[in-house]
Amino acid sequence: MVLAPTRLDDIFQELAGQLSKAGRVEEAIAALESGLALAPDSIDLQLDLARLELYRNARGTARAILLKARDAAPGRPDILSQLARVLLLDGEYAAAADACRHALALRPDDAMTRADLAACLLEMGERDAGEASLRAALHGRPQMLGRTTYALTASSHGRFFFRPSAVAKFLQGDPA
Repeated sequence: MVLAPTRLDDIFQELAGQLSKAGRVEEAIAALESGLALAPDSIDLQLDLARLELYRNARGTARAILLKARDAAPGRPDILSQLARVLLLDGEYAAAADACRHALALRPDDAMTRADLAACLLEMGERDAGEASLRAALHGRPQMLGRTTYALTASSHGRFFFRPSAVAKFLQGDPA
């Protein structure tokens, strides 16, 4: 049994989600924009719109939406995490790291944000802190191996491994 959405935001979020899953991202964005026309203060609609804009690599648009949302709801770690992702992709590593730290202060178990923080730290040349953050992101979360490996190897100050088993051992804290 599917429950009907109860709020106006929920209706537009559900429609946008269904359109996005069907690969119709432009239509999903239009649905969210229509929802925002009716409920311009909806942080959830703004956040969903920013995610879709980031998905289609419209980082400037996503950043503007996220900055507006952050100003309206400064204590939301999901907004801070998405803003950090945009800043990271734009190469603004110090600002991204700061946003990650704020998000992690509110939600310390957010492994994706911790991996983004690690990527920022590695790019800023803070290798030890970055590697420690990657290990913390991976700890107890085997599903994070791909994301942490990517952060470690893609960074200009990261590491390169010839064997997948070597990177897994390294991230688990085994220096061998």
